[in-house]
Amino acid sequence: MKLRRLFFVAVLLLTSCFGKKEETSAPALQKTVKVLTPKAEEAANKDKSLEWMVRYLAEADGIHREAWWVLTAARPPIGKSPFGKAQRALLSSQNIKLTNKSLFRCDRYLVKRDILGLVGYPQKGDIFEKCSEKSEAKRLASFDVPKEGELNIVFYPDHLQEVLGLGAGILNKQIQCSLRGKEKLESLNCKDWAQDRTKEQMIRLDVYDYQKSGKNLIKLRGKVYENLTDIRKIEADVPMEGKITVLETELYAPEAPPVVATPTPAVVPTKPGGSRPLEPVSGGNPNLGMPPSRDLPGGVDPDVMLQREQQGQPQGVESVPVEPGADGWPEGEAPPQEQHHQEGDVDPSMIVPEPIPQPIPQQIEPVEGAPHGR
Repeated sequence: MKLRRLFFVAVLLLTSCFGKKEETSAPALQKTVKVLTPKAEEAANKDKSLEWMVRYLAEADGIHREAWWVLTAARPPIGKSPFGKAQRALLSSQNIKLTNKSLFRCDRYLVKRDILGLVGYPQKGDIFEKCSEKSEAKRLASFDVPKEGELNIVFYPDHLQEVLGLGAGILNKQIQCSLRGKEKLESLNCKDWAQDRTKEQMIRLDVYDYQKSGKNLIKLRGKVYENLTDIRKIEADVPMEGKITVLETELYAPEAPPVVATPTPAVVPTKPGGSRPLEPVSGGNPNLGMPPSRDLPGGVDPDVMLQREQQGQPQGVESVPVEPGADGWPEGEAPPQEQHHQEGDVDPSMIVPEPIPQPIPQQIEPVEGAPHGR
């Protein structure tokens, strides 16, 4: 009897031990199989790639807000850039509720991704804006991810006029950007970035560079366009330490106003030593301003008149006329001799005689029997 009881007790103990071992090992085995499922691992890698892409785009949006503030003295709202639009599209693809929807006319997106590797890389995709089921989707950007930490994205300005402006949409030149980093964004480089500064002006950047560890944190080089015509060159540098510099240089010199020709007043010759203009006299040379020697009325020598004016003699003094002789000249005077000049000689009539000091004549009383003036 004792042996039978001991046998039954041993059997019960063995069965209870084996049953507990099976119950504890089954869940552990099931959990191990779940972690090693390839589909679950691929899904986890997809979410991880989206996570750092969203973070990089958010940081690029913040960098662009600072760069645009340097160029225009106006900082756009958070998310109001091509980087912000792409970030919102990736968030909506993960069924995450978006904030600040009032900033955009249409805030509905569609993201198509093509995973080319089991670990989530490389991959590429397109981002669309689809406002309604009836309207056609507009492609905002295309992206390419060769590996983790490297994102190449292309923006299409013709569908991004809400954030870039009308001028960039008309220009319609694709904007190519590359984002690099590890845990955080370390570098950002864009080519052909175009965006309206005002209603009349647009800035187009050939160099748009951000380096987190560089001497110049942000480096911008481009041109300012007015009515789609380049008018100025613009350069901006945001150093790690020091002052921010922005330089705008005119590309073309301003047009000179037309010159209006004004008539030049004629110069009137004056008498030597006087201020009154010379008047032409008959028989004289008007270009030289010299009258003939004996053509004035009254037979007064013009040289004597000139001397009297220079000496301040009164004009009221009368000269005593002399009756002409038989030869037509006054008595006591000989007719002038005819002078012949050779080539190269100076004409005496062209020489203005120097004034000879004369005594001031006194009033002459008429002499009885002498002829008086007529």
